[in-house]
Amino acid sequence: MTRREELDIDDVLYVVGDNLGRADACITAAERLFGQPGASAIAAADDDDGADDDGDEHDDDNDPNRVRNNLEHLVESAKESVRAAQYAHRQVLAKLDRYCAGPVPGDEPTIAKRRGKA
Repeated sequence: MTRREELDIDDVLYVVGDNLGRADACITAAERLFGQPGASAIAAADDDDGADDDGDEHDDDNDPNRVRNNLEHLVESAKESVRAAQYAHRQVLAKLDRYCAGPVPGDEPTIAKRRGKA
């Protein structure tokens, strides 16, 4: 088996791509929430008693607390996805380092060990 065949990083690269796509989706959704009417009232929600000028409570779609919770969830999800992608990236770098270093003198090939020929 050649060194070229031993380098198997496809699965890790898919993990990186999936997590970056997930982070992008979370950020895009958060941007959409910023455009909602309730998003502009998030800062004012701390001073507000939960009632509009006419005395009615906020409707569910524009409730500043609901929008804030959604934004917090999206930001945390995006951060988690980016961290997972960074971890997978470090795995790729480690595999590349081992690949570029070549076989260790005196060490038998991994395939021979798996087949019980070592």
